[in-house]
Amino acid sequence: MNWEASALNIKIGIVAPYRELLELCQETCAEAGVEADIRLGDLAEGVSVARDMERAGADVIISRGGTALAIGREVDLPVVAIEVSPIDVMRALADARGHGRTIGVVGFKNVVYRIDAIADILGITLIPIEIESEADAGARIEAAVERGVHVVVGDAISAKTTAKLGVRSVLIRSGKEAILSALDEATHVAVVRKRERERAEEINAILHFAHEGIIGTASDGTIRVVNPVASRVLGIEPEEAIGKNISDVMPDVSMGRLKASEKAEVAELSRIGPTAVVSSRVPIRIKGEITGAVITFQDVTRIQQLEEKVRKELKDKGHVAQYHFHHILTATDSMRELIERARKYARVDSTVLIRGETGTGKELFAQSIHNESARRGFPFVAINCAAVPESLLESELFGYEEGAFTGARRGGKQGLFEQAHKGTIFLDEIGEMSITLQSRLLRVLEEREVMRVGGGRIIPIDVRIIAATHVDLREAISLGNFREDLYYRLNKLALEVPALRHRSADIPVFCEHFLQRYSKRFGGQAKALTPEAIRILESYSWPGNVRELQSIIERLVVCVEAGVIDSRHVQSLMHDELHGSNTEPRVEMAPTPVGSLDDMEREAIRRALAESGGNRSVAADALGISRATLWRKLKRMESE
Repeated sequence: MNWEASALNIKIGIVAPYRELLELCQETCAEAGVEADIRLGDLAEGVSVARDMERAGADVIISRGGTALAIGREVDLPVVAIEVSPIDVMRALADARGHGRTIGVVGFKNVVYRIDAIADILGITLIPIEIESEADAGARIEAAVERGVHVVVGDAISAKTTAKLGVRSVLIRSGKEAILSALDEATHVAVVRKRERERAEEINAILHFAHEGIIGTASDGTIRVVNPVASRVLGIEPEEAIGKNISDVMPDVSMGRLKASEKAEVAELSRIGPTAVVSSRVPIRIKGEITGAVITFQDVTRIQQLEEKVRKELKDKGHVAQYHFHHILTATDSMRELIERARKYARVDSTVLIRGETGTGKELFAQSIHNESARRGFPFVAINCAAVPESLLESELFGYEEGAFTGARRGGKQGLFEQAHKGTIFLDEIGEMSITLQSRLLRVLEEREVMRVGGGRIIPIDVRIIAATHVDLREAISLGNFREDLYYRLNKLALEVPALRHRSADIPVFCEHFLQRYSKRFGGQAKALTPEAIRILESYSWPGNVRELQSIIERLVVCVEAGVIDSRHVQSLMHDELHGSNTEPRVEMAPTPVGSLDDMEREAIRRALAESGGNRSVAADALGISRATLWRKLKRMESE
């Protein structure tokens, strides 16, 4: 038995019509290493034995002659006959020649059809006695004896009949070669049958557990297969649908059109009765000829429910971008130009580096780019690299395998890069990432693959990376805190979000927006700011940018009961901010003499440093630039 038969646990039953064959089958199977259930049984008795084997789980039955034919008519298993070879017949004839001159050969058509050729070879007279069943064997053998047959050669049926007539008979015995041939054929038949049955069960399982309706048709449109979902949508039982034409249950499906176009019709909106469905029709081709079609469809309502479920699950995980470009408020041309550039970035798949101080809305831009890109239907995964300890950031980003460290989740865990597959990952505060993790991130950008912590398996990913930072990465590179090669990989598309103090025209816009939001949230009357109050807000430097302004407006809405918020309210509730309590001292800048732009800039920097007592942070705040930018300008001034 071959390895495939062993793997499939093929069970072979052998019904031997006579004992000598039983013993020969046992001997042959032992020599060939074949396991088989071998029993004695002739004709009706053999049929009974075969039924027992069928109930016991046999996959195929081997027998011989009339017994094999009888079994084949009564059981639902494949039956393989041990063939009678010309050699087997000639052996029996050689034995029969010693018992009479005229020899009759009894058997079914598969035995006697070669008798004339054998007679010519041996130069003897042979009388073929063809029988069709055990019932007519007696009459035909008796008729042959009356015609002068002295000895009969045949199988077990002829032996029984000749014994009653008192005529000598010789049994045609099968040799080992015939038995081995039958075993090979039986194994092949059983393997093919079992494979087909397994495939049928797989297809049946797919049909029954699929969440979409599936209908299979013949080339003329006659329905052959209907799964439960299709039956439910059609409103009829599967048995009732089978045999109908597809156009009877789905009027907009035309087998003629499908055969004429020879092309699949995918995601077509149609109706089945009152139900709106999205259906696809695919022709089945065998040897280039369309022999049928598969029609699949889903209830539109079901699709909407699934979409809603997916969106909810992504939202629960925090993997959904909520903001779009229209959420970015501005009244300045420079910001409008920045938004337009970001829209262009959304059309391509390159990495984006967003620079800006804390609270300027860098993630707002990142989410908007994602939502206007081709990846908008996939996850948006965000992580603040400065908020997660370095020891945990690696496993958060890249995931880990089971047992990678103490407390690791059983089965391991997907990292954020894997969770963002097909979507976007937003790495906020990228400048705070360690050099070690920067190296791993560089590999992700170059190879588009990750390896989990504690694992050796390479996992390909398809992710767009948007990074953001509030630090000057060029300065970080010069200090050895950031990889230059990673910087160039990230900085393919750059956005610089200006600080709020550089876009004071937007402050009234933000104030109006936040006033409406918090007035509605806290259930009070709508509030408004006086022009004097707005001027105070415009004059403040807003080190916390839009986030700080949002907090101040919330404070004003909560604390001021009146409908109008004036300058006194603002000065009172922003006392610490306006008068520098718990903040670094503010520098009042003296006018800078007019000259060339470079000269004016150098003079402004010198004055700011002088008036801040050399405090670079205070000087940078007074100049309206970041500390890193001030540091870079000072380096340039020193080299001049």
